[in-house]
Amino acid sequence: MFKKELATILSFYAVSPIHAGSGMSTGAVDLPIQREKHTNWPHIQASAVKGAIRAHFRNFSDDKEMINLIFGSDNKNDERKEGSDKDLPASISISDAKLLAFPVRSNVAPFVWVTSPAILKRLERDLLFLGKSRDISSVKLKGNEGRILKGIETDRVILEDSVIDAKYENSDVFNSINTFFNENYSQIERLLLVSDETFDYLVTNAIEIQTQITIDHEKGTAKDGALRYQELLPSDSLLYSVIYFSKTTSVDNDLKADQIKKKLEDSLQNFMQIGGDETLGRGICKLSWFKGE
Repeated sequence: MFKKELATILSFYAVSPIHAGSGMSTGAVDLPIQREKHTNWPHIQASAVKGAIRAHFRNFSDDKEMINLIFGSDNKNDERKEGSDKDLPASISISDAKLLAFPVRSNVAPFVWVTSPAILKRLERDLLFLGKSRDISSVKLKGNEGRILKGIETDRVILEDSVIDAKYENSDVFNSINTFFNENYSQIERLLLVSDETFDYLVTNAIEIQTQITIDHEKGTAKDGALRYQELLPSDSLLYSVIYFSKTTSVDNDLKADQIKKKLEDSLQNFMQIGGDETLGRGICKLSWFKGE
């Protein structure tokens, strides 16, 4: 059983579109992204997040035993030394990457970021789990109501084909969020709180979809039947994962939870790739660790 001793938050700011795929589909979109079953909101499953972090750490460190101590034994890519523990459980536990702010084109700027009360309620619960109590989800909204949290100069905001009647909200809400995501949020200049209904509509209908084809090299034209549509989480999306730490269980190498946390933080700085289509430049994320006290 995994025993949590420390926990923190790692946020991902999408520098390029992210395709964390859910497999083939029989619908209009051939290659959809991963979505939560009960909300249909985009997320990145924990297995994909952990795999990306492990691959990034492997590039950072060639200490194969340390990789297994932190992430658990990898039977497919045997990184264990002879005589070491055969099966090592991971010393970290990683949650799904949850969506926090979603970019949407608008009349007030090229785009604004939107979030919703339900999203903030999740963040509030996650922060409470970390022992950081913050009241950031008390605003109640419905329909086309909105609250301007930062950087918007008008109370009438058009998001795609939706018109939002927005009021200015006390900046304490934004400041509470900013406390925990200060590095990435320095890039978020226009933040709008919309109702859960509006947020659901936007993340369903304002998602990025790209068309892909395969070229017939002999003819120089598209191959028959090669047209497909791929869904992408757009650039400038902001997500976060909660990461839990425990001490190692190896009898040969005893590391405490804070030591594991320090090694992971040292390796995960600046940028990391997550999701598919790496050779197309997709999935580049700016990383930021929890900074709040």
